[in-house]
Amino acid sequence: MIEQLLPPDCRIEDRNGTPVLVSQRFDDIYFSADDGLAETQLVFLEGNNLKERMAGRSHFTIAETGFGTGLNFIATLELMQNLGDKAPRLQYIATEIAPLEGEMMRTALSAYPELAGLSEALLDALPPRWPGRHRRLLMGGRVTLDLLYGDSTQRLRESMFKADAWYLDGFSPARNPDMWQDDLYALMAERSSPGATLGSFTAAGNVRRGLEQAGFSITRHDGFGRKRHRITGQIGTAEHKASLPEQSGQPQDVVIIGAGIAGASVAHALKRHGVTPLILGAGEAAADGASGNLAAVQSPRLTALDTFPGRLSLTAWGYARYLADECGAVIDHGSLILTQQDREQARQRKILGLGWPETVLTAIEADEAQRISGLETGLSGSYYPLGGTVDPRRLVAALIDGCETRFGLTIRAIERLSPDTGEGRQRWRLTHDDGVIDADNVVIANGSGLARLSQEWLPPSLFQVTAGMVSHLPEGTCSLLAGLSFGGYMARARDGRICLGASFDHHDPDQPLPEAGRQAHERNLNLLPERARAIMPDPGNLDDSRVSLRLAVPDRQPLAGLLDEGVSVLAGLGARGMVTAPLLGEHVASRILNLPSPLDQGMASVVNPKRFS
Repeated sequence: MIEQLLPPDCRIEDRNGTPVLVSQRFDDIYFSADDGLAETQLVFLEGNNLKERMAGRSHFTIAETGFGTGLNFIATLELMQNLGDKAPRLQYIATEIAPLEGEMMRTALSAYPELAGLSEALLDALPPRWPGRHRRLLMGGRVTLDLLYGDSTQRLRESMFKADAWYLDGFSPARNPDMWQDDLYALMAERSSPGATLGSFTAAGNVRRGLEQAGFSITRHDGFGRKRHRITGQIGTAEHKASLPEQSGQPQDVVIIGAGIAGASVAHALKRHGVTPLILGAGEAAADGASGNLAAVQSPRLTALDTFPGRLSLTAWGYARYLADECGAVIDHGSLILTQQDREQARQRKILGLGWPETVLTAIEADEAQRISGLETGLSGSYYPLGGTVDPRRLVAALIDGCETRFGLTIRAIERLSPDTGEGRQRWRLTHDDGVIDADNVVIANGSGLARLSQEWLPPSLFQVTAGMVSHLPEGTCSLLAGLSFGGYMARARDGRICLGASFDHHDPDQPLPEAGRQAHERNLNLLPERARAIMPDPGNLDDSRVSLRLAVPDRQPLAGLLDEGVSVLAGLGARGMVTAPLLGEHVASRILNLPSPLDQGMASVVNPKRFS
């Protein structure tokens, strides 16, 4: 079974005209009935001296135990608004084992109508209630919210970040003792940057002693309202003060080789952190390779056991669906995986038996599959209500909007420059047919062209390049309502054509693309379930298709991360780039900028490009 979240199990009480959310499980309130916002501002914002510490910083990271109603987060956003141009880019990481439903959260937050705009922004971005990691973007991408659903200690142990400030929240230690443990305090210390601070509403003796044992110096203060005391704390010794100057890790210039979904995803992540890269494309425009298909189905590749690749696929899928919607690239909602073979049926049964919530997937019979998809196949399968079909070109265009681009450039080599040319930084020279480009940071995201640029770090024998042809069936071929996967895939394009694919043939990337023909169309049609195939056009009548190359490595997992000082890679996405690239672009950017990764350590090891060394 997968990790199970706790149900919220709470109720709203009216206390002197103010809605107060009460946890029945812990017999405790989510925030003060006197004035929860004022308590948050005192305990967490003032307790961490955020107004002074955040002003003028480029980035600031806050971690919270117990997201609850999101009030602490919203109060922090209000502070950012008040700081105006002095506000940093914020990374906010919060754990929560019993996530609230949106409507319950909305009711609780209605106690503060002055925060309505910020509350609605949070509610609009709120992820579904399934265990794991969820990344969301607010304030035009200046705020990164990572919601870690599950046990606080476990989620922090898995994570990769350093916090500048901690909101040590959660229900009373007396009522929620499982959270307030020495293991948690030790992890907080490990995940703290030099001079990191904390604030908490509780001053219980065992909490103070546990934090001090972990390495925090703790000070007790008068509490808010009816509470006698609260605490603040700081990690480290006297020389690690909160006023420590920020260390600049931002590169002077970043060049991304590749203008498909991989390069675009890294570019989007860098740009929202204040680093606008130069994107180089070998073709005449962005998304002219495999990322230029008319439509793509976004479904996760879950595993029959709880594995890091399965977690990665689910986490990446959740972010990809969110980002596609934000970018206006969604064509259809919902996706189905139909099972034609006994082996796949057995695998799907195992996945369904893991206890996933219905927001992830449900088992469906053939008649329900027909109702959802609009196509009769006679097959049962799994339905992903949050899956869907996207327009890859529109998604890529939205992600690279505002970036400098240069097309028609094929990079032939990447050369390490001597240290004295980079003012202390390692710099790199990119050679193309018409000259050179120098940069202190290079991201290789050129898909099937990776082998010629990565030989210093990765053996060329590692790469498997395939040519895939997608058949375009005429508009009106069938009334497809949702994306289908069945060994192949079928999706509706924005113009009404039906995309059916994809054939896969091993291909030498130095040779011209293969010609599309009747045989390839026939292979695509033969992937269809028999009943659906019966209503399709004759392959001899099809003359509309698209051929592109894809890159994979032996374990079929992507390559995402650092190869060298100043050289990163995002490649090897195979046929799943529209699902995996957006989140992995965030991960690659986090490694370049030394910011919190959206991946946990296990997921990062799965995609580590050095795993074949």
